[in-house]
Amino acid sequence: MRCITGRYVWLLAVGCWLLAACSSDSTNEQRTVNTLQVVPYTAAYQNYGALSRRADSEGYSPYTPDHDFTIGLFIKPDDLPSSEYDLKLIRYSNGVWHSQAIVEDGKGYTIYGFMPKTNAITPTISQSGDDVILTLTGIPAVIAEDVCFITGVKDVDGDLLQGKFNYTFHDTDSPTDNEVRLLMDHLFAAVKLNFTVDEEYSALRKIKLKGMALTTTNTSVSATITLTPNITGADPVKSVSYTLTTADEGTQTATFFENTAGIELKPENAATIGGYFGYFAPEQSSALTLVCTYDVYDRYDNKIRENCTATNVLPDLSASRGQLVTLNLNVAPTYLGQLSEKDLDSPEFTVN
Repeated sequence: MRCITGRYVWLLAVGCWLLAACSSDSTNEQRTVNTLQVVPYTAAYQNYGALSRRADSEGYSPYTPDHDFTIGLFIKPDDLPSSEYDLKLIRYSNGVWHSQAIVEDGKGYTIYGFMPKTNAITPTISQSGDDVILTLTGIPAVIAEDVCFITGVKDVDGDLLQGKFNYTFHDTDSPTDNEVRLLMDHLFAAVKLNFTVDEEYSALRKIKLKGMALTTTNTSVSATITLTPNITGADPVKSVSYTLTTADEGTQTATFFENTAGIELKPENAATIGGYFGYFAPEQSSALTLVCTYDVYDRYDNKIRENCTATNVLPDLSASRGQLVTLNLNVAPTYLGQLSEKDLDSPEFTVN
């Protein structure tokens, strides 16, 4: 009996020792896991004709989408080889960012990425010496979204700096400690429109703008972005190159302003309409057509023409990425035969 009791005591002691060892190992290896939250910042556009690009981090401002939106992030824990990046999606819907990216307390990460991530755009990432190469294929040559790529990442504290792509997650009581600011620079150029209406014509007719679209015969673009990380705040963009795909038939169209009821073209609405940008690959600067859709009303608010279109081949804009081109459109009547002034109802949209 003693022998059996002693044996059970010995087995119990061994079992307790094993349990304690397992418990200790589990405690030592335990990490706090959380989802990475992002705060995107986009660079200010340069006015057309600027002699040089901004070379620092000034001009970045927080970006909040006004519709459902997705950011694509290439994330790699620092303890993995340089080639092992995972593509994670950060989706924005109903006023909230939803993250697929998991981060662990005390662990460092390297982050690259772009926006928007759509089904059409296919991203890849690779390393060449000190350079990181981000390639985006299938981007529409004209698009209603501002296509951007990351030029730096930063936690919520301190100055924003370009060139730094490393981030370390620290779990504390602050809900913002797993937030990272993403500096985004523009891949395309942009165009916006200012409208004026001929005084004589505006006394007789009202023009309500319903849509603006850019079209081109080149359907898509592949962009290769070469980045050189640094810790000095210098611009990490070493080069950006574009390859165009030409459509066999038809065109690529991007509608960047749409209003079913139409907005009357008058000084009071100039800022509203001018707040919409169309985006295009810089190589498309000489191959763009603007299509405006509008209704015509008489001075008594009777609709006399509906869903009319005005098509203008734009001049060569010679725009670089990150540049904003502002075009002035004058809406004036065309005269057909011997119509009286009261019968002028065929306006012409002219790019100045």
